[in-house]
Order: sequence, then structure tokens, then C-alpha cells
Amino acid sequence: MNHQKKYYSILFAFVLLILIALQGYYIFNSYRLEEKDLKKSATNIAMKVIQQMEKNETDETDNKVLDYFKKLNHNKALQYNELQVISDKLIMNHKRLTPIIDSLLNEYSKENGFKIALKTEIYSVFDEINKKELLPDSPMIVYESSSEIKNPVNVNLGVWSSDDISNEKDSDLGIDKSQRHKYKIRSKSDFELINIQFLVLKKIIPLIVISLLIVVLIIFLYWKSMQNLSKQEEKINQLHLTIDSIAHELNTPITTMKFALQQIQNSETKEIMSRQIHRLENTVESIFLNEESSNELLNESVLNEIIQQTKSSYPTIEIRVKTIFENNLKLETHDFKLIFQNLIENSVKYGASKIELDFKFQKQIALNFIDNGIGIPAKDLPHIFDKYYRVDRQINQNVNGLGVGLYLVKNCVARYNGAITVQNKLEKGVEFKIEIPNEN
Repeated sequence: MNHQKKYYSILFAFVLLILIALQGYYIFNSYRLEEKDLKKSATNIAMKVIQQMEKNETDETDNKVLDYFKKLNHNKALQYNELQVISDKLIMNHKRLTPIIDSLLNEYSKENGFKIALKTEIYSVFDEINKKELLPDSPMIVYESSSEIKNPVNVNLGVWSSDDISNEKDSDLGIDKSQRHKYKIRSKSDFELINIQFLVLKKIIPLIVISLLIVVLIIFLYWKSMQNLSKQEEKINQLHLTIDSIAHELNTPITTMKFALQQIQNSETKEIMSRQIHRLENTVESIFLNEESSNELLNESVLNEIIQQTKSSYPTIEIRVKTIFENNLKLETHDFKLIFQNLIENSVKYGASKIELDFKFQKQIALNFIDNGIGIPAKDLPHIFDKYYRVDRQINQNVNGLGVGLYLVKNCVARYNGAITVQNKLEKGVEFKIEIPNEN
């Protein structure tokens, strides 16, 4: 039983791990899908804000950026302080735009509870005439939200040149035609949904809770089942101990009755008492598996004698016998009687009116017992050789027995390294097959 419980525990742990893995995979996929949907919604909001900013501010901003760079003196090396002036001007400009960005983001995100950070920056200003990059290593921010971006996701890339914007104001800026330059400006817009983890978890927490409850419920049910199984096992062990104790206590009165039997004068009464004492003695002995034997091998004449005695004991039962007895090098008389008597008695108990016996003592000992009784329910077949096991059905209520006969038969066959199988017949009844090696 302990081995069986260990097997069930390992099987349960394996299935539970598979279940947890599947649930984890399902939750992970749900997380990724929710994350993808939220990012898509946040991207749409970011694009709306960018479009709104472009509609209101871009022309002014683009002109300002070009104006800043057109004023540079390109006849000499670009000075750091000149770039710093441009950078400072852009910083002042984007600080002015930050409240507008925040307001637009809040307006578009209030229904979804999104917290979005957005930033647009110029990362390249290339002088195509002089073939040189005018920006330093760090980009220049055009505008950004007050929230800082830590994990940027690009949402828009822009490329535009000085040809896209009219140069009519060059004279106003004091720029000679010979000083005109052609610029290619590259910009990008990045955003981040800052509270994405919170939003995703908020949506999948019910799924996580339900999954955990399922796992906890399964573990609880398994624990209760194992607890009930342990209690049943304990009760069965107590029952076995009680039966064994009762059988042990019966040995003394049986011995006393044997001595008393000698004092009975009436032969008929003496015979009846002797038969009943013998029956009681066999019942008690069947509880304790007696592995002692007389070392006397079964021979053909003893076999025939046992069969005839059995036929006399059950005159109303049709017993057909077919034997082939070439030699017996293994099976002892005591053990054959134990097997034979228990299987015959089992057939008679369960309604057999006809029993067919097919015995072969050749290179292998084969003992087949076939009857036309009520048979054995399929669910009980794996358990009929267990000690004290009895089939639980209404028709068995009036059948006497302790449920040890087949247990003794199986153990006896096992001592000879043999095998016993049982199967229900298609029509009616049951068939026991015993095979024992017949060699020294």
C-alpha cells in the first residue's frame, strides 16, 4: 500500500506540474496579448498628440531650426558656443510646449487610465553642400512631456530639408545667396506607456487568482483523498489484526474440543462433531499461511483419491475431470490439496452446478478449473487475491467465508514460482488457470 501511495503521489506531482506549466503558459500569453493591445492603444494616442502638435507648431518649429543653422558661419569651423546657443533656444522652446503636450496626453488618455511619456527630437542636421553633420553627439529636443521616457518605443520618423521650406526670408536674416546652404534634418518621436505593467496586471489578476484557486483546490482534494485512504488502510489493518487475534484465540478451545471428542460414545454424534471441529480447524488454519509441508510429492494415485473424495463430498455437483499425469517433480500433496480444495469450495459457494477440471503434469504443471457459477464482476477481478477481500454484492450476503481462500492459493502458487490467472467466461462462470514449472 505504501508503494502504491508513493506511486500515486509521484503521478499526482507530475500531473500537477504539467497543469501549473500550462496555466503559467496561458497566463504569460494573456499578459503578452494584453500588453500588445495596450501598446497599440497607447501608440494611437501618441500619434494623435504628435499630429496635433504638428498641426499647431511644426511650421514655426521647422522654420526656427532652419533659421538657427542658416545663421551659422560655415566658412569657418563650427564653434561649440554656436551649437550651445541653438540648443538653448530649442530648450526654451520645448519647455514652452511641455504643458501643451501633457494636456493633450491627459485628454486623450483619461478614458484608458494611461500614463504616457512622449518626446520628439532632432537627431541629425546634415549640411549637404559642405557634406558634414552639424549636430553634436546628443540630439536636440523639440518638445517632450514632463514624464521621463526610460524604455522608448519609436512611433514616428521624419526627414525634411531646407528645400521643403521657403527661402524667401533669407535676405531678412542677412544671409547672402552665396551663404545659402542645403540642410537635411532628421527627427524622431518616441513614447512609453509608463504604467503598462500595472494596467496589464489589473486585467489578468482575476485569471491569476482563478488559476491559483484551481491549483489549491486540486491539492486540497488530493490531500483529503490521501488522508481518507490512510484512514481506510488503518481500519483494514485493524480488522486484519482483529481477525488474526480471534483465530489465535480459537486454537485453545479447538484443542479442548478435540480431547472432549474422545469421550463421546455415540458414533453418529461423534462423527458430526468431528466433521465440524475439522471444519473449524481448517478455517482457523486458513488465516495463517502455513508454509510447512510434509515434503511428500503428489502422485497419480493420491491425485485420483483426492478427486474421488471431492466428488463424494459434493454429490449434487457435476465434476468432470481430465488428467494427463506423466511426472511430478515439484508439487507437494499438501499444497495441491490447499489449491484444489479452495478453488472447488469457491466454485460451489458461488453457484456452480458443473465444474470442469483439466490437469496436466508434463514439462509444466497446468491446473485449470472451470465452473458455471455467477462469475466475478470485472471491477473486482484485480482484488480477489487480496487477503480478506470479498466481492461486495447482494447475492454474496448469504455466502460464508473470510476471503482468504484465493489469497492462500496465490501465495502457494507463488512459492513454486508459478502463476495464476482468472477470467470470466463469455457464457457463465469463471476459469482459473495455474501454471507451475515442473523441474528440480
